[in-house]
Formats: sequence, C-alpha cells, structure tokens
Amino acid sequence: MKPVYRCRVCGAFTEEPQHCGEPAALLMTSEQRLRLSKLMSALLRHIPWEAGIELDPEGWVGVDELVKGITERWRNKHLYRWVTRDHVIAVALLDPKGRFQLSPDMSRIRASYGHSVRVSVRYQEARNPPPTLYHATPVENLRSIMREGLKPMRRLYVHLALRQDDALEAGFRHGSKVALLAVDTRCLRERGVGVLVASSRVYLARWVPPDCIRVLRVEERRQSGRG
Repeated sequence: MKPVYRCRVCGAFTEEPQHCGEPAALLMTSEQRLRLSKLMSALLRHIPWEAGIELDPEGWVGVDELVKGITERWRNKHLYRWVTRDHVIAVALLDPKGRFQLSPDMSRIRASYGHSVRVSVRYQEARNPPPTLYHATPVENLRSIMREGLKPMRRLYVHLALRQDDALEAGFRHGSKVALLAVDTRCLRERGVGVLVASSRVYLARWVPPDCIRVLRVEERRQSGRG
C-alpha cells in the first residue's frame, strides 16, 4: 500500500505527495496504513468484541466508537495511539478493493463484505456480471471443491474477484500453493445462484456449484528473499 497524504489546500486524502499544485502533508506511512487496514477489517468483519465495539444489525458502528476501541480497548492499543478518525476515514475512502463503507455524513463505518459475524448487509444483484470471476484456494482443498463446490465456510458468502491477482492475493493468505479457479457466471445464473455486488472488484455468491468451476492453474507464493 502507498502512504496517505492530506492536501494542504482542499483537505482531500490522497496517495500522491502533491495535490492542488502543492506538497501534501503525510498522514500515514505505508506500514501504518497496512496495519490499520488489517485491524479495521478484523474488527468490522470478525471480532468487534475484542475492541469493545458493537455492530448494529447491518454491520455499522460509529467512526468515533471504532477509533476509541482501537486506541483504548484493543489488546495492542499501544501500537495504535496515533489513530484518529481522519486515519480511519482515509483508509476507508482510499481502499482499492472497497472493503469499507462510510455513511454519507462519515459518522458511521462498516465492512462492505467478508463478515463472519452475523450481520445483514443488503447487496444488489449483478444484472450483467462479468462472464468470468476468480477465486483462489490452497491446493489441498481442490478435491473437495471440485466435488462439492465452493462454500462460504466461516464467512457468509463465497468471495469472487474480478481480477486474477486479487484472487491470488486472497488465496495466499491461506496457503503458499494455491489453485486459481475461474467461475462461470452464466452457469451460476442457470443454476439459480445469484451473483451479488460487494464492490467494484469483489462479487459474492451463496455457493458455487462444481460444474461452474474451472481450474486455471496452480501457483506458488514467491519468496521475498528477505530473512
């Protein structure tokens, strides 16, 4: 992830060091942005109670309440003393995969998708989804997937990516050798499985039947070379 800056002229959050023709002020380093984004995802999707926050039935929580949970109640709060509502809002607005939603007045926030906690987020069904979407999974799961299909497992939906690299990035969180799968959305429609829009790059389905899945290739995570 890139650093985040704030324009000294218009106040906008940006990934560019210059904005409105002037040098912008650094708001977050790349490392800070990545750590905060991961923590926000965890709290808003899976473990809100770990920071003493409570999501409403649709997954919303106040931005100020989330900041308080991160800086005062999270078990590693000493690592996040610097976090303010501006940092949370900037992470949400600039997230490349649309992981977060802000209310129109920016007083509330929720995860757009990926929940394991029971919330009721209303998604629109994709009227004309891309013909192919992608999902990556550790190779040891492949046999059962090709027999039983893709299931949500601990989450509420199966996540399908618009881009192959996004699918691989998600897959490598669960294993170092993954199979990249292509999902035929026309096949899903024929099976009566709706495709839902979670963001501009992520779609959801309750289940993906095995006959709608094709294995594209197997990839191994490249080593960074660092010790």
